[in-house]
Amino acid sequence: MYCRFCGKEVKEKAIVCTGCGRPVDTPGSVRTGGGNAGWSISTMLALVLATVFFPPVGLVFGVKGMLDEETKAKASVLLTIAVFMTLMWAALILGL
Repeated sequence: MYCRFCGKEVKEKAIVCTGCGRPVDTPGSVRTGGGNAGWSISTMLALVLATVFFPPVGLVFGVKGMLDEETKAKASVLLTIAVFMTLMWAALILGL
C-alpha cells in the first residue's frame, strides 16, 4: 500500500506514513469527526481576539491556514476579519 499524500510505500497496518507523517487511510478504517479537524473553537476564538487588537496575527495565520484543507474555511473567515481590522486600525491611526 502507498501513502496517498507522498507516495511512499507503507505497511498495511500503519497508522501514519513514515515519509510525511500524515494519517494513512487503511481499507476498512473509519474516520471520525474528532481528531485533527483543523483549528478548535478555542483556537479560533483566540486568533480572532488577537486579530482584533493586532491584525497581522490574522493575516499570518489566515494565509498559513489557507494552505491546509482542514483549516481553509476558518482561515478565510480569519483573513476577512484581519483585512477589516487592518482598515479600521488604519482609519483610527490616520484619523479618518
